[in-house]
Amino acid sequence: SNVLVWIHADGGAVGIGEASFVPGGGVSEETPESTKPMIDHYLAPQVIGEDPFDIERIHRKMDSAVPRNLIAKSGVDLALWDLMGKIVGMPACKLLGGVCHPKVLCTYTLSIDTPERMAEQALLRTRQGYKTLVVKIGREPGGDIERLRRVREAVGDEVNIRLDANEAYWPDQAIQIIRQMEKFRPEFVEEPVKRWDLDGMAKVAQAVDTPISSDESNTSMDTVMRIIQKRAADIINIKISKNGGLYLSKKIAALAEAAGIPCIVGGANTYEVGRQACRHFAVSTAQAQMGMGSEGCAPASQSKIDDVTTRVLTYEDVTAGNGYVEVIAGPGLGVDIDEEKVRKYAVVSS
Repeated sequence: SNVLVWIHADGGAVGIGEASFVPGGGVSEETPESTKPMIDHYLAPQVIGEDPFDIERIHRKMDSAVPRNLIAKSGVDLALWDLMGKIVGMPACKLLGGVCHPKVLCTYTLSIDTPERMAEQALLRTRQGYKTLVVKIGREPGGDIERLRRVREAVGDEVNIRLDANEAYWPDQAIQIIRQMEKFRPEFVEEPVKRWDLDGMAKVAQAVDTPISSDESNTSMDTVMRIIQKRAADIINIKISKNGGLYLSKKIAALAEAAGIPCIVGGANTYEVGRQACRHFAVSTAQAQMGMGSEGCAPASQSKIDDVTTRVLTYEDVTAGNGYVEVIAGPGLGVDIDEEKVRKYAVVSS
């Protein structure tokens, strides 16, 4: 379950946001069950009565009311950007800096399976237009190498392959495995060691030729600063939800830009509200030059199968865009909620 947020303005405009979660916890201690009361009792009082355009002031008030809880804050943040866009009749990307990348590369994540099934999925997705695949690894070293080999053989040399280890290895093991994988030309390896072991990740980054990307290890500006200082990653995966929303994600992108580090825009099991927020961020952020994760369209391996919005980008949109997608046109985030589906799937409402 995810948490949807509505913010009503005096003039009648309504902003819609989403706080999304990785199944099983993943990158945060927050849950849907903890997030709704956090918003209701601690964050909403900081927003009520404020001008939605005073976004820095609102974030400072939320931070003063309660530390961390970045997923809850992201739900409020997205609703504010949607509201601001609707008030002025402009898409959120125009308020976030304007359009820098008109189209965004859309990648597809292949979940861990047998090498044969992953190769079949890889071929299917590339035929649908995907130019970049993310291959999940980390179950067992020998099997990981075989999975990558089979996927590379299936899709050929023209498709980029990114690897996501989800903290599976210890540093020396990661170095050994990545060196063996380099003959299959992975574009990068994401989070090869435990998120708290930045020294270990720096050791890996300096020992292999393949770039290393951070994900679980970066959750805020201070963690990104430590990654930069330790030279622990060559790429930053910005996930709007775990990083606190669009406003704080733009600040993280600025840190990455100052350090000369490119960014990916990742996702976290979102509805179209969150996916659209990712697209608005990606098109408006110069440093987000490496495209989006599976949040580019739905259904996908990290997207909600049934959605609560009225317009959803699908595989057909990826095919039509030759591997790229654009933001859905409209003010704010550009999404409309299907109220009937919300009532159907609601666990708790207020």
